[in-house]
Amino acid sequence: MKLLPPILFLLAAAGCTNIPELEGRETAALHKAPYPELIDLDPALGPPADPISEAAEVEEDLIARSEALAKKAEALQNVEIE
Repeated sequence: MKLLPPILFLLAAAGCTNIPELEGRETAALHKAPYPELIDLDPALGPPADPISEAAEVEEDLIARSEALAKKAEALQNVEIE
């Protein structure tokens, strides 16, 4: 709670900062450049993911990892200490 007033003061002071204007900094080539061509997002993103097959893959991976960890744990339990 002691830090709240200084933080609020810093935020308020940051709000008073002068930001330089960008108008007039564009080059003539930028003004003459054509607008970029818009493309449809569906083909750009690729086919949608199948949640059922992805869930099955994740489940198989988790089961394999679980079995590997169980084997490691069993091996550690069977180690003889000299």
